[in-house]
Amino acid sequence: MKFGKLESVEGIDLSLPKDHAENALFLKGKRKRDAEVYIGFPIWSHPKWVGTIYPPKAKAKDFLSYYSQQYNAIELNATHYNTPKVSQVEAWKSVVPGTFKFCPKVPQFISHAKDIATMKEAFEGFINAVLYFDQNLGCVFFLLSPHFKPDKLNSLIKLLDTLPQNFEMAIELRHEDWFTVPAVLDELCKYLVSKKIILIITDVSGRRDILHQRLTTKTAFVRFTGNDLHPSDFTRLDEWVKRCTSWLEHGLEKLYFFVHTPEKHLCPELSYYFIKQLNKNAGTKIPLPKPLIDKSEPGLFD
Repeated sequence: MKFGKLESVEGIDLSLPKDHAENALFLKGKRKRDAEVYIGFPIWSHPKWVGTIYPPKAKAKDFLSYYSQQYNAIELNATHYNTPKVSQVEAWKSVVPGTFKFCPKVPQFISHAKDIATMKEAFEGFINAVLYFDQNLGCVFFLLSPHFKPDKLNSLIKLLDTLPQNFEMAIELRHEDWFTVPAVLDELCKYLVSKKIILIITDVSGRRDILHQRLTTKTAFVRFTGNDLHPSDFTRLDEWVKRCTSWLEHGLEKLYFFVHTPEKHLCPELSYYFIKQLNKNAGTKIPLPKPLIDKSEPGLFD
């Protein structure tokens, strides 16, 4: 994720803001025993993962299968460039466990259209395609253009109103105007709450305004971008562990947490740390990526 990237993070306040006051609407219960936690990356294919989180002789055609043995979700960036064919969706689905979740990104020609409301037919085609993931479909998400301003909200609402019932959808905002006037974001969030649509929380060094800490459902969708194993990456993840633990203890039903960093081959190190600390603090039982426990251990990939 190049968005919000800084050459240096020195002097930047990277701490988490407090929870938004409206979060109390969704965090007023007790810990749910069946709360779901999904952790993953934006890609499943990287040559440097061969021999680390993938077997030493892994072939590219098998990377998704090996990835799904280590992580239980993926940000499906492949769909950002085009609506997938049903045959492609079924091929992806066929090599992962039934509990694995694909979180497809809405194609850019829809999310970045001049007038989103005119994309209803294309949007419907995309939704129909990803529904073929069946039980493997996680949260579909809109990464809106950095030029998408609040004055276009009605167009977005017209498009989102076409969603099927009980369809899990999330929205990421990037234009600064959404965060400079509280009433603007309040208007959008009122709609998102009514439709049970998630407002994505993005933690990236160069844009601290989009780290709004605002929930609109009992599901949290977090996109965390590190800085290639800079020491601050781990202190930031420590704060996220505390926040996610608190949310789970107060009734959060589902958490999606996707790890990014400019050098994508370093994502496993950050995810390993986050999973280990979340298991320790929140009592979750998320399997750790095995090859990172002891790379010398025989039979890791058997």
